[in-house]
Amino acid sequence: MKKCTIKRRYLIQNPKEVVKSILTTSSQYKKNLQQVFVENHPDASKRLAILGARFQTVKECEAFEKDLHPFLCADVSDDKRYKNRYLSLFGLPQNYNFSLLEVYKRCDKLGTKPFDFAFSSGMSTQKVLKVLLYREMQFLEREVELLLEDDAKAVKNLCKRAENICYLLMISTVIFDPILRERLLNAFFPFRCNDRVLLLKFVQHKAYATLLLDMRFFLREQSGFYLLKKSEMPLLFFVKKYLKKEEFRIAKRLKKALY
Repeated sequence: MKKCTIKRRYLIQNPKEVVKSILTTSSQYKKNLQQVFVENHPDASKRLAILGARFQTVKECEAFEKDLHPFLCADVSDDKRYKNRYLSLFGLPQNYNFSLLEVYKRCDKLGTKPFDFAFSSGMSTQKVLKVLLYREMQFLEREVELLLEDDAKAVKNLCKRAENICYLLMISTVIFDPILRERLLNAFFPFRCNDRVLLLKFVQHKAYATLLLDMRFFLREQSGFYLLKKSEMPLLFFVKKYLKKEEFRIAKRLKKALY
């Protein structure tokens, strides 16, 4: 009977020291080492790498993990971001992953002051789209305040912000739950009427307050309940597959911000 090979990928720190330890003639794990992807970092103490290894038994795998425990950060065998293709394209996720809540805090601090986004190619598409939606909501809420203050440009600007939000929801067909998307799209429809009287009536109605609560809950929801299977695809893949021929202003900005 053919032996079953156990494949593992580990995120490790101090890779030079780890590999040196494994490759010493006295090391019993030399035969297990398959691959090392090294992440360069100016601070050697924070240098990370991916170590690929193969084992013939579970016992052998457990012994390896126990002996190298001080250097093992995580078992990333099931995380495709650590596969060879993704690593070669984007590097380690630590370079481009980010906390949504931390970005939201920065947006809150900036308020409606304009600034340009810069998105790494490997970033999670659902996170990027949520950040863009969060930012558009900031502007929309500010325009509602201006509308209530009888600002002359508020109606036009509200329509523009609603168009941006609806566009982001429409291009998210493979990212967010379709029922949620449809409900939100319908809820934003009143903002596109270009009628000051109707807009004033809407933003003072409980329907607008409900919409704000729904958006805030959706954008801050962390469980993944509203996410589809492809929601975590790298932003580069999403842009190339779904936005290649898109000319709407949001799509242009997104493509321009990609690096």
